[in-house]
Amino acid sequence: MRLLGCNLYFSIWVCLHNADSTTQGKLSVAIQAKYEKESPMLKAGFIGAGGRGQSAHYPNVARLEQVEMAAVCELDETRLGQVVERYGFAHTFSDHRKMLDQVDPDLVYCVMNEKWVLEPALDCLKAGKDIFIEKPPGANSDETRQLLEAARANNVWAMVGFQRRYAAVTRQAMSIVAAKGPVSLVNTTFNKQILGDGEEFTTTLWNDVCHVVDLVRYMAGGEAVEVTAYRDKFGSSNRNHYTALVRFDNEATGVVFGNRASGGRVLRSELHGVGIGCYMKLPEEIEIYEDNQRRTMAGWEVDGVDQGDVDRYEGVLDMHEHFVDCVINRTQPNSDLRDVIHSIELVDQIEGVQ
Repeated sequence: MRLLGCNLYFSIWVCLHNADSTTQGKLSVAIQAKYEKESPMLKAGFIGAGGRGQSAHYPNVARLEQVEMAAVCELDETRLGQVVERYGFAHTFSDHRKMLDQVDPDLVYCVMNEKWVLEPALDCLKAGKDIFIEKPPGANSDETRQLLEAARANNVWAMVGFQRRYAAVTRQAMSIVAAKGPVSLVNTTFNKQILGDGEEFTTTLWNDVCHVVDLVRYMAGGEAVEVTAYRDKFGSSNRNHYTALVRFDNEATGVVFGNRASGGRVLRSELHGVGIGCYMKLPEEIEIYEDNQRRTMAGWEVDGVDQGDVDRYEGVLDMHEHFVDCVINRTQPNSDLRDVIHSIELVDQIEGVQ
C-alpha cells in the first residue's frame, strides 16, 4: 500500500483501531478491495535474460506486488528456461514484436547490452510502452537521442538504470547536505583492474564509468558549463583512465576519477555543502563530518533494513519501485531519458566527442 497517501494511512488506522473485531474484518476487506481498484496490477514484459537481468532486475521486479511478470522474450533457450522455471512466465517469445502484439504489456524491461538495445527499445516506445533499460542507453549518444525522441513522441517513459542515484547512502547525503545550504563539491571514484588489450564494443567510459559521471552531475544538482578532461592509456592500447574536472551552472564543482588500470574495484563518492561533508562507500557506508563532528551510518541502517537486503540499500529495489510508481501516477522517473540525456552529453564531453 506504499502508493497511498499519509492521510489515507492515518484514516485507515483510526477506523480499524476504533472498530470491534467483526467490523475490523469487514473494513480490512473493503479497504483492500479499494486499494486494488485504485492500484491496478501492471502487466510486465521482459526482453533479454542475461546475467545482469537475472542477478538484479528479474528478482527485484518479482518483489513488486503490483507487477505481474507476464511475458519474456529471449533468443537463448537456456536463459529462457532459467527465468521461466524461476518466475513462471506464462508467455515466452523469441520475437519481441510478437510479445508486444499478443500480450500487450503495460511496461517493458529491455535489459540487455547496449549493442542490441536500440531496435527493441524503439519498437516498445513506438508501441506506446513505458520502458526500463540498463545503462548506457544505447551504443552511443546518437542512439540515446533516438530513444529520447521516441519517448517524447509517444508520451511514454524511458527510465535508465543509473542505480547509484537510488542508493541509501546517496539519498542520505543529498538530504542532509541540502539542509545545510548549496552544494560546493562532488567527487566520484570508480576504479577497477582491467589491463591488456581486450576488445570493447564501446569505451569503458561509455559502458561503465558513465555510472559515476551521472552520479556527479546528479548530486551536484546543476548542468555542466565547463569541462577539463584527460583520457589516458596505461597497460593497454585502449583508453582506460579518465580524469575530469567539471564546473556546474550552480557554482558547484565536480571531479570524476575512472581508472581501469588500478589494483581493484573501488566505488566511492563525496558530497560537500556548507559546514558538512559526506564520504560514501557505495553502497555500504556513509561517513558524515558536520561542524567538526563525525558520525557514520551503514547503508542498511539508513533504510532500516536487514544487512542482507543488499538490493534494497544498494538502490536496485528502490529504483524499480520508483519506476512502477511513475508508470502508475504518470510522473517522470528520476532517471528518465529526459534527464539522463544531460549526463550522456557530459560523458561525450569527457570523452572528447564533438
